[in-house]
Amino acid sequence: MQRDKPMCVLVVSPLNSLMIDQVMSLRKGGVKACYLNITGTHGITYEESIDDEEDIDFTSSECLESDVPFEQLANGEFILIYSHPEAFIKTKFSRLLRSKLYQDIVGAIVVDEVHMVSEWGDNFRPAFKNLGEVVCVFEDAMHLLLTATATVSATETLSKVMNLKAPVVVAENVDRPNIFLEIRNRLPNIKKFEKYDDLIHPIALELKEKMHAFPVTIMYIENLEAMGYFFQFLMYELQDNAYDGEQIPQNRIFGQFHKDYPESMKQIIIQELTKTNPKLRLILATVALGMGLNAPSVERIIHCRPPTNLEKYLQEIGRAGRNGQPSTAVMFFNKNDIAKNRKGMTEEIRMYCTEQKCLRLMLVNYFGFENFIFSGERENCCSNCKVYM
Repeated sequence: MQRDKPMCVLVVSPLNSLMIDQVMSLRKGGVKACYLNITGTHGITYEESIDDEEDIDFTSSECLESDVPFEQLANGEFILIYSHPEAFIKTKFSRLLRSKLYQDIVGAIVVDEVHMVSEWGDNFRPAFKNLGEVVCVFEDAMHLLLTATATVSATETLSKVMNLKAPVVVAENVDRPNIFLEIRNRLPNIKKFEKYDDLIHPIALELKEKMHAFPVTIMYIENLEAMGYFFQFLMYELQDNAYDGEQIPQNRIFGQFHKDYPESMKQIIIQELTKTNPKLRLILATVALGMGLNAPSVERIIHCRPPTNLEKYLQEIGRAGRNGQPSTAVMFFNKNDIAKNRKGMTEEIRMYCTEQKCLRLMLVNYFGFENFIFSGERENCCSNCKVYM
């Protein structure tokens, strides 16, 4: 796209963790980028030091948060602006988008993780369903919608919701051939603390034994009660070994990540995960740990309970093996986890847990592909292939 004036790209993103990760990476590359607070009244960016920008060393792994006054946004000083969808709808920033300056400089609108329009737009965050208005405001700009987890029917629905006319759809096979897929049974819910111990005890022993050789692992936990129990279990088991150096939270080799966790600690975890060899080896997380997070060192994903659909599952296991390294995705389930009365539970994820077919093939078939990319030995494909094929 050719423009006489500098071009600005607006990126709609659903989670703070995702925006923080991407803005940090862009700033380290010297790109003028920021993200907005959810009300659209000011922005946040990252600097290496308080010196003038010419003196900033963006190759450092550490970044300092810096406020962006609204005046800088109004002057069009940023090339990339990340935002929650709420900031685009009926806010100070949404009015700025209709100004002559922004009508002139905005060259592209990008909606990252666009599947959230359908997933969150009805009740949880209705602003997602109104993002089609932004498309109408910038009719002459390019529009790019990104997702790794949309079925054929979902793609058609999203095109209508976003007011796109004859969009070009680029679809790539969702198979991640370097990730071994595994399903395991877990104890029934009636055994409350035993079921917790059964999940966390072997992980704690492995972490204590391997320490920095422990494969970087994200352990998805559905509720904060279980997360708190797991965290205290790890603290008790590892004691002084829980830290790499001085015994401060920043040096713990395991951590927790959820929406109510202090923002400063969440940023430390995100920064650690962007490293190729982080001191942080195990993260206890809810879904608040961002979609699309660039975490090159993650080698294992553990689901303590199945997500309610295959879209969420694929999204979350996709955080492993980003550098192509052999990785593992383990999902635990019991009968209660896949019961028909569980809210939002789909038949496809229930079948994925219980049937003796190839897990990889079931997954790619659901997303509209006839076969997978994986070409190795069947025993390295998935737990079902290892046992039944």
